[in-house]
Amino acid sequence: MSSSTSRQPSPLSPKAFEATASWLAAHQKDSGEILWTLGGKSDPWDHVHAAMGLAAAGRIDAARAAYRFMARTQDENGAWAAERVGGAVTRATHETNHAAYLATGLCHFDQATRDRDFLREMWPTLERAIDWVVKLQLESGAIAWAEKKGKVWRAPLITGSSSVHGSLIAALRVAENLDYDRPLWRAALARLTAVLRRPGKVFIDTDLPEKPGRHAMDFYYPVLGGAIRGHAGRELLTSSPDAAAFIDEDLGCRCVRDQPWYTVAESSELVLAFHAVGLSQRASEIFHWLQGQRDEDGAYWTGTTHPEKIRFPEGEKTTWTAATVLLAHDALMSETTASDFFRTLDANTVSIMRKRSVGERAPAARYDELTTTPAE
Repeated sequence: MSSSTSRQPSPLSPKAFEATASWLAAHQKDSGEILWTLGGKSDPWDHVHAAMGLAAAGRIDAARAAYRFMARTQDENGAWAAERVGGAVTRATHETNHAAYLATGLCHFDQATRDRDFLREMWPTLERAIDWVVKLQLESGAIAWAEKKGKVWRAPLITGSSSVHGSLIAALRVAENLDYDRPLWRAALARLTAVLRRPGKVFIDTDLPEKPGRHAMDFYYPVLGGAIRGHAGRELLTSSPDAAAFIDEDLGCRCVRDQPWYTVAESSELVLAFHAVGLSQRASEIFHWLQGQRDEDGAYWTGTTHPEKIRFPEGEKTTWTAATVLLAHDALMSETTASDFFRTLDANTVSIMRKRSVGERAPAARYDELTTTPAE
């Protein structure tokens, strides 16, 4: 397995890439909202992720409209409702990784465009979002999963906290680019990095109905979100028991450990994770495996079982899946100035972490103020 970072041949021709981008763009409403499927729902994380896919495809105005939609729909506390259908809120829970991901999207957009005027326009929205997320950091350093009607569910998720980790790096980079100093954000990132590298039982001793480790995202997101990189990241992706459990040659990445269901989005994120630690040849191999799940309209089926080759969920092709394919293609082919974006989400090398001391500790939620009732 090569650790080469050289450009690898891609199965996506310019025509194929454009077809996927066009399919994704067709799911954006006039409001800027990007739906999972035509007439379907939207959620903040996947909406931002789809906007990143649009930016990677050069659809800059469409991406800008998507971020402005976020600014218009932000709730007073700085977060967003977890789900909308037909423009109406259908799930009011506020999830921390949803709110934080705006920073990831805006940092990616800035790297792709260097449009600092737009970054300044979005700064108040971003600042409110990250301030809210940091307030939900627990004593352990992990991030509480969600809040509903002012009550916080203190159970942290490995994937959610890892996604927030990358978003905090992105938020600090945006702040630095606009000449703002946010020491509480830096302190929160340092504490979160520490717990993701040495989690102990933090993510196990919770009241969650399902313990961590069943979903593939728990395996590779600490790498994708920048907490684990370098040799440790390469070992995790190539030699760990999880790597053997989730990655199957010529198929892709299983969504869950106990089912032979291979999903394009998870596999494409795995491509980004491999690329982020310098294993670009392996990333390219995995990306090639996914092309059997491409439809003639340029979209990708969410997932397929093996060996039955049953599309699951039946008939589903989502925008966040297409967006992840576009982002993975850009990472492998270096076609935009944001192609190395996920590689740079590295807690070891981000310049702002060396610029000043860690400073004031981020406030943590008190356990006696938290509810163990699951948010819905």
